[in-house]
Amino acid sequence: MSFSPLRSFSAVCLVTVLSLGAWSAYAQDAAAKEESVSGPNADAAEPVSENEEKPAAEEPESAPEMTADEARDAEYEAKKEEENASRRAKNDAAALEVFQKGLDSEREGDYRKAAKRYLDAELLTSDKTVKSNALTHAARAYRQAELYGKEFDCIERLISEHMSRIDFTGAVNREYEIADAFFKGHRDAMFEWLPFIKDSDRFLECSEAALRNAPCAEPAGAVRLRLARMYLTKQLPDQSIEKFKEVLQLHPGTDSAYYAELGLADVYCQLAERGDGDGRWATLALEQLGSFEENHPEAPELQWVKEQRLAIDKIQAKRLHDLAKYHHRNGRDDLAEHYLNQVVQRYGETEHAIPSEKLLAEIDETYEAPPDAMPRKDPAHYDFVRNPIPIEDSDLLIAPESSDGKWLLPIRDLKKDIKTDSRESYEERAGSNEAY
Repeated sequence: MSFSPLRSFSAVCLVTVLSLGAWSAYAQDAAAKEESVSGPNADAAEPVSENEEKPAAEEPESAPEMTADEARDAEYEAKKEEENASRRAKNDAAALEVFQKGLDSEREGDYRKAAKRYLDAELLTSDKTVKSNALTHAARAYRQAELYGKEFDCIERLISEHMSRIDFTGAVNREYEIADAFFKGHRDAMFEWLPFIKDSDRFLECSEAALRNAPCAEPAGAVRLRLARMYLTKQLPDQSIEKFKEVLQLHPGTDSAYYAELGLADVYCQLAERGDGDGRWATLALEQLGSFEENHPEAPELQWVKEQRLAIDKIQAKRLHDLAKYHHRNGRDDLAEHYLNQVVQRYGETEHAIPSEKLLAEIDETYEAPPDAMPRKDPAHYDFVRNPIPIEDSDLLIAPESSDGKWLLPIRDLKKDIKTDSRESYEERAGSNEAY
């Protein structure tokens, strides 16, 4: 068989084509298998062995069985809750009936009884709305009965227990009004049948409560001033100082702040006069007086400020002079000389200046005390001019019908016509009086 090149080439090409077709089929089959393994449904495509057990579905946990004691307790609690609900419903119904009786008493004008019935209704019911309405009506009834102290108690309960159900601004303003009424002398009558027996003054309590609820209200400055003076009257200077400082801090530039500056200086001066071992109160008094003079250079109280400064200077001079004498007795002339120099240099116009100068000359031989007759600085002093009202004689204009039958004719003032010269005879004096 002869070898033909053309036939050999054809055979090679045929083998190559068959090889490429087989490779392409193999590649497609492999790609399909890979996609079935790694595709989005790869888990579903995985073969599941028949022997592999499927996970069992989770069964809901059953409630544990209750014991006999627990079942009995649960039944008792349910019965108790049902009884409480029934009792609350009965009490609410009774509270509404009592509340209606209070309204009837208020319409009849018996405000004390109406207020008591409102409070009974508030005690019976468990409904918050009914409670707040009952307290509101009780406060109104006490106000109409002019029992402002009891009205204040109801308002305080409304503010503390039913803040969201009331007019807070109106309630606080009413507390300020009640405090003002007590300040002006109002006192609650303790018994309806004994109206002349009055309850105690509750100004401090009402004022403190009003300031606690609304510390920066419009009347707060004046109320703080009143409290400060009241505390000072009751010998409570620390509380008085605190209130004066609150006025200066919370109400600057007002009339209350103006008088608070004077009041604070007055408290410091009084404390310094009582006894001031280390000079603390005297120092505070001088600082406060200087601050007032600087802030109000045209104030009419500046003369009082000068007099208070002089009084404080006297207190300081006496304190330093007593310290100098104490140290001189104990042989500490160096300390005594130190205090005496302060008296002479700072407080030369006070009454302790001359004895301090003499004691200083006794300790220090080089110091020569000036003579007692030497004029010193005159202290600040103010003399008030008192002009009496001039006496005037005039006719008494009394109408007979306005004298309750006491006078039949108008009576004249005869003082200017009567002569009281004892040298004249009675007839002459009587004859010269036209009224006789």
